[in-house]
Amino acid sequence: MNKIEKVETEYKKAIKINPTNSSLYNDYAVFLSKYRKDLDSAYKYMSVALKLNPKNRIFKSNINKILQQQELKSRRRHNIFLLFIVGVMLWIGYEGYTNFLNLLTLFVLAQTVLNYPKTLYNNN
Repeated sequence: MNKIEKVETEYKKAIKINPTNSSLYNDYAVFLSKYRKDLDSAYKYMSVALKLNPKNRIFKSNINKILQQQELKSRRRHNIFLLFIVGVMLWIGYEGYTNFLNLLTLFVLAQTVLNYPKTLYNNN
């Protein structure tokens, strides 16, 4: 068991012992986002911290940071998908009427997927 796994185990034990300690949830969420890069779990634990202590400015700031990281991750996925679509469009080529319709169809598909609500990309 490496150091990160040990720390994670200790956080879980501490939360089990004291499930109303909002600071533990906050600290564990920060740990998850920073060291595990598990933004979904970090968001869930940060949400619990905010439910227990809704006026805490640090908790609000931390959940906003997690949401910003999720947004950045989502944008990266969009950009990769767009590059894929452009690659497919270039592979199909520009010759002939049929190819033009294929290009147009792929472009419309790409725009539709990229403009879907962001909640579809998050597991919240």
